[in-house]
Amino acid sequence: MSFRDREEIRQIFEEIYPANVRSIDLMSYAEMYTEDALWMPPDASDCIGIHDIVQGFAEECAHQSTDPTFNAEEIEITGDFGYVIGSSAATIYPKDGSPAHVVKYRALWLMKKEGNSWKINRQIWNKKL
Repeated sequence: MSFRDREEIRQIFEEIYPANVRSIDLMSYAEMYTEDALWMPPDASDCIGIHDIVQGFAEECAHQSTDPTFNAEEIEITGDFGYVIGSSAATIYPKDGSPAHVVKYRALWLMKKEGNSWKINRQIWNKKL
């Protein structure tokens, strides 16, 4: 595992992904995923492929804005595949005027290297108490 690969995965997890969630930039959000990615959010249906993932993300953003912070706790790489396990805390701002609240998550992302870039291939997260 090269330091560069590990650092790129950490940067996607801790910096790029949260920035794209905050900005609700659908194009930038889409660019983080492989074509056949699987998105497995808690309390919602799975989404397969970039189009479905972006649609699921857009639906989520229609009801709330989110300000997440992420912390990568474990990153492993084997060839063109890797994974990151981490945690996040997200402040959720409902668009219906309800009070903001914080939700904590655990996440497991399987990463795949395409060309010279790491992308999210499988993403699952669940709520923690």
